[in-house]
Amino acid sequence: MLRWFFQGACAALSVLLVTATVPAQFRPYNPAPESHGSFPRDWMRAPEPFPAASPEAEPAPAYDWLRKPLFEHTLAMTPPVRLSRDGLPAVVGSQAETQAEPHLHVNPENPLNLVATYQESRFNNGGARTLNVAVSFDGGQTWKESSLPKLTVASGGKWEKASDPWVAFGPNQRVYVASLIFNVSTPANALGVSISTDGGANWAAPVEVGNSTADFNDKEALTVDTNPNSPFFGTVYLSWDINLAQDNAQHLAVTRSTDGGRTWSKIKRVRKEGPSNIGVIPAVGPDGTAYLVWAGDQFGANVPLLFFSRSLDGGRKWSKPKSIAEARFQDIPNIRAGEFLPFLTVNPVTGELFVAWLDGRWTGTGQVTLIRSTDRGESWSAPLRISDGPNDSPCWAVSLAAMPNGTVGVSYLSLRNDPERKFLTDLIFQMLPPNGTQFEPGLRVTPESFDVRFAAQTNDFRNRYFPGDYMGLAGTTTGFHFVWVGTSENSMLNPTQKQPDVFVASVWF
Repeated sequence: MLRWFFQGACAALSVLLVTATVPAQFRPYNPAPESHGSFPRDWMRAPEPFPAASPEAEPAPAYDWLRKPLFEHTLAMTPPVRLSRDGLPAVVGSQAETQAEPHLHVNPENPLNLVATYQESRFNNGGARTLNVAVSFDGGQTWKESSLPKLTVASGGKWEKASDPWVAFGPNQRVYVASLIFNVSTPANALGVSISTDGGANWAAPVEVGNSTADFNDKEALTVDTNPNSPFFGTVYLSWDINLAQDNAQHLAVTRSTDGGRTWSKIKRVRKEGPSNIGVIPAVGPDGTAYLVWAGDQFGANVPLLFFSRSLDGGRKWSKPKSIAEARFQDIPNIRAGEFLPFLTVNPVTGELFVAWLDGRWTGTGQVTLIRSTDRGESWSAPLRISDGPNDSPCWAVSLAAMPNGTVGVSYLSLRNDPERKFLTDLIFQMLPPNGTQFEPGLRVTPESFDVRFAAQTNDFRNRYFPGDYMGLAGTTTGFHFVWVGTSENSMLNPTQKQPDVFVASVWF
């Protein structure tokens, strides 16, 4: 559950939703807004007028799935596999048959071993009944789904809600799933780190980090140093933002574990300045350098900024944060799109850094935008638009990942195949080959567009459709794996309607 940014005057904002036939179980139960949020509304718009959008400019065809490969080296695109099976019934306030916000990672020691995680039974006012995991040991052909044990009340734990699932493999078959865990009846909240020592087949009760009954933890992510040649091999980095109860500011925080997640270091607040710091993504370079990238602002600035920090000593010390780009985040009417979240990945061969986000500077709609650094973050390239759909087709939920050979991939949701650019959604993939200078054209991963109006709904000051603030992308030795929430399956409660589910697919080279 992202600590959503609209407070004060935003609470009075009224948005007219386009009429749609939506299953009754997805309609909001409680109209009260989510209580966590402190991001300036002005960040959702660029300060200067946008150029007029041109639907005819830069057209992107609806590619013939599996029949018209865009890359000469593409061998196969697997059909989507459904992971979620709706094993958890809804309760008052939660939405039946809903999943949201999936993430995915691949075991670097065994590319056939994958783990996905996602929210199960989403509440419209934030969070879910629990988090589920799905594990595959055959490269994504078959999966076993379960709830993370002892995480929430619904899975035998003590916490009322969970959100923001994030998964990363470490050495020796260890897998880590980070989560935001919190109560509604009390102000208690924490980050949970669930650990598996057998590639995701079994899970221990979560280790709790950053427990608080005043400040609110939010939007965590973690990564692990998996390079055997790194001096910090096996170190786990967990980063997030802390929303202060006293002055409504957000601090950027990080901690590390050097014993497989059993214990965690003293929390370091990397950035306290500015009213906002959110959406941090950690990553590790091949030499063991650890990196953080996030969105923030500073007093006196009229646009949001992307910030960067690094650690050269395994997370003991972090460099002074510096801004690396301006960002003009652009929302999408009626869809909660997580447009303020950047993404970071590292080329495991060269150490080159790639940062992507959604920016409205190009067309007035959110387009995938990228910068890169070849000197461990000392300097950065100028922003470049990557997404290649029509100018008036918004993108969201951007993800980055790299293959072991240095191929970099980017995936994102897009409305490019909806003539009205409103609800019909596809997952798009683009790739930068090793030593390449230009991303290849977009490949349609979804075999057909899905209607986002059948996704879970969220009511953070206005009703919106919510497949998730992010989806998942993971690189492996032979290609990339994707995970997303789509709505192609019929509802079991009302077979004339659709329901959201988690799907995976792969592209092999």
